[in-house]
Amino acid sequence: MTSGQVLIILCVAAVTFVAVAVLRQAGIPAPVVLVVAGLVIGFLPFVPDVSLEPDVVLLGLLPLLVFDAAVTSSPTGFYRDARSIGALAVLLVVATAFGVAAVAHWVGHLSWPMSFVLGTAVGPTDAAAATAVARRVGLPRRLLTILEGEALFNDATALVLYAAAVTAATTGRFSVAHTVGDIAYSVVGGTAIGLAVGVVGRWLRNRIDDPPIEIAGSILLAYVAYLPAEEAHASGVLAAVTAGLYLGWHSSSGAFSARSRLVSNAFWETLVFLVNAALFTLVGLEFHTFRVQARGPLGRLVLAGAAVVLTVVLLRLAWMWASGWVTRAWNSSRNGPTHSDWRERLVLGWAGMRGAITLAALLAVPRTTEAGAALVGRNDTIYLGFAVIMATLVGQGMTLPWLVKRLRLPESPTVAEAERRARIELAQVALDRVGSACTSGELPVELTDGLRAQYLGRLRTLQTSPEAEDLEAGVAATAQTEMAVRRDLINIQRQTLVALRDEGRIGVTTLRTIERDLDLEEARLPPG
Repeated sequence: MTSGQVLIILCVAAVTFVAVAVLRQAGIPAPVVLVVAGLVIGFLPFVPDVSLEPDVVLLGLLPLLVFDAAVTSSPTGFYRDARSIGALAVLLVVATAFGVAAVAHWVGHLSWPMSFVLGTAVGPTDAAAATAVARRVGLPRRLLTILEGEALFNDATALVLYAAAVTAATTGRFSVAHTVGDIAYSVVGGTAIGLAVGVVGRWLRNRIDDPPIEIAGSILLAYVAYLPAEEAHASGVLAAVTAGLYLGWHSSSGAFSARSRLVSNAFWETLVFLVNAALFTLVGLEFHTFRVQARGPLGRLVLAGAAVVLTVVLLRLAWMWASGWVTRAWNSSRNGPTHSDWRERLVLGWAGMRGAITLAALLAVPRTTEAGAALVGRNDTIYLGFAVIMATLVGQGMTLPWLVKRLRLPESPTVAEAERRARIELAQVALDRVGSACTSGELPVELTDGLRAQYLGRLRTLQTSPEAEDLEAGVAATAQTEMAVRRDLINIQRQTLVALRDEGRIGVTTLRTIERDLDLEEARLPPG
């Protein structure tokens, strides 16, 4: 690669990142911008064709993405919504595989084995896309938990079914009993390996307090969990997810110091953004490359692509509608609450975006059969799979923010109330500690007066907040005012600090020391 080519790549990357930064302010999720940017870049005359090896995604990038998503997820939330997550991660993946296979066979004229290869490849939703888009549009926490859980756990089901479908396509052999056994072994083996890695990782973290080493170790842990599981033919995704969930649960109980958490969070946020940027841009570039190479009846492929996309989207929406009906019937039979918010089900149904896993599975389809003959239908399968990726990632990703805004989904009152009560209890504990310290003489009165005023103000705000549906709005309005004042005070201090430096009254070293304290204070504030 010449220096000129490197310069072209850097210029294209700079323009892409600027586009992401600008369009994110308009509410367009970054994955959508990156995929479209990849498509546009692919049509530039000076950009070479890109060929993405599936192992780069499955072994190089996927462990980092699922590990980070698991560390920042809520195990208690997964447990609370286990039935919803399990139905989406297992049953819906199977239903999608069969539905897409039938349409691909009858409309796209693919063989049944290749139809099931396509069905299992487009079955799993994408963890990176779901998390990036859902967090960006501000979904309620319960829906975000369900989407994250589905995207993290459906990979194990889909990849085992995909392997069985590829075996059937290349060898002509298929065993239901063997496939079911593979799924059971994959789940048990992956979970066991991930838990073992998590326990060892926590033991090591408790004995190290050095942010660079801990961050490097966390990257290694993602691969140490994933790769041995894959080598043992278990689920590497489940291993990385289990290790991430375990370490994330214990990150606040001594495994990480406050300094390490601040540095690690900032590092992982940047790393995951860069990985996603590379991944979704490569999706667009790879689609352009394959479009140039693909051959086949255009009319039939367009018709089959539209049919497959509609099947994927409508089947998920129908599944969410049916699950709401079943939930109401079940609750009614048990004399429980029959309320089931159709708005939540609609958003969950519309958020089924496909991305990295589907891309890697499509590219990993063998070119030849076991006998050495060309695998018939491979190009058509990849083309139809790319149609699903583009339609769901770009089409649904672009319209999901609008849909969420129009539906005005409320945060769950129970979640908001639990958060408020927890904050009240923390403030009360802090006040009790300040009072006892003042009484015993541990702290001077002038210091305890300031601390008591701070926590009393916080406690009064929380205790006088409105209830039920107005709870979150009331807390948010008060919090926004407080945060604006705090930011204004920090900005005034920054300006004064720079002025002192410019006047020569302090040096750069002093400025950096005080500036770090202001940075930490500002970092504790929520984003503006």
